[in-house]
Amino acid sequence: MKIRFFLIAGGLFFLSVFSSCYWHHHYHDVSISINDDEDVYQLSARYDESKTHKVENYLRQCTKSIDGSFVYGDHDYIDANLILDDDSRVYVKSHDGRLKIKFNKEENSAEAYQRVKDICEGIKELLAKN
Repeated sequence: MKIRFFLIAGGLFFLSVFSSCYWHHHYHDVSISINDDEDVYQLSARYDESKTHKVENYLRQCTKSIDGSFVYGDHDYIDANLILDDDSRVYVKSHDGRLKIKFNKEENSAEAYQRVKDICEGIKELLAKN
């Protein structure tokens, strides 16, 4: 009898912790990391999936490419090496509450680097809004 009680209590505890972590992770957390070293500037972000469309629209407005090289998949998906109007290149991958922007400083100008940094700051501000 005591073993069954402890098994049930332990199972309920596990389920409550798991569901709490799932809810918190998928609906409340915003995690943004920026790596800015000598060669590469990179933003990685995880956020509420409901903001994916807003983030991608913002990116499309800021990174209008010459050849329209966004690769669209189902459900707001971007996976592209973009050539921007100033011939700079940036890698963008976005999907369901995740974003990665990678910019090679050696292959691009200082002006393009500043432009990408400004775009990333705009993304941070967008994700900070409720």
